[in-house]
Amino acid sequence: MRGRSRLSLVQPRARRRRRRFLKAAALLVVFLGAGLLLFKAGEACCRVKEIAVTGNVRLSSAELIEQSGIRKGTSLLLLQDDSIEQKLALLPEVRAVEVRRRFPSTVQITVEERTAAASLLAQNRFWLLDREGVVFAEQAHPAENLPVITGVEEDELGMGQALAGEKGAALRVFLEALSRLPLLEPAELNLSDPAGLVLYTGDGRKVLLGDSEMIEEKLALLQAFLQEGGTGRLLDLRAGDRLVVLAE
Repeated sequence: MRGRSRLSLVQPRARRRRRRFLKAAALLVVFLGAGLLLFKAGEACCRVKEIAVTGNVRLSSAELIEQSGIRKGTSLLLLQDDSIEQKLALLPEVRAVEVRRRFPSTVQITVEERTAAASLLAQNRFWLLDREGVVFAEQAHPAENLPVITGVEEDELGMGQALAGEKGAALRVFLEALSRLPLLEPAELNLSDPAGLVLYTGDGRKVLLGDSEMIEEKLALLQAFLQEGGTGRLLDLRAGDRLVVLAE
């Protein structure tokens, strides 16, 4: 009798567990089915009809859309923002990019392009550089009102890459300092020797800068000297805290 009592208690419990399992499995199937139906419905109705591009100046909207790989009619649900941004970031002119899906049918591409801070002359070809020293475009002539960088070989350049080594470090320090001295408009910076930088002014003066230490202080002294009408064709700023006019 005791054996049968235990068995009679165990069997209902097992049946109840089985019923609960079957109910949970059925609910899971219903939820998965509903989710699949909703996804299919969203995929069918949320398709790309418009690709909006903003922030671009040098690059055309058509170029950016082509590089993104986005096609009209594609489901918004299947687009991967990060993957598209990585594709667009491969363009040398692109400094930063953001891609956002705007339901029900729009993809928004917002671009920040690189801004030219200098032109670099190498092998009779001009290359545009941004303030970080990144080479991002080639053009036939130097950019107006920007310094020309010389003393760099073409094999030291890489499109979409910053100028490397000591020359690159000196260039970045120079361009950063120059951005804070907008009234100073040098014509050329020669990077042949990063420890002995040479600058030329718009009126043809030669300025010995030495290395890139205290470069902002040196350029500020030069700016003040020129604004005060200082004379002299060969100027020495290598000391960093004073400007010396040298005999030619």
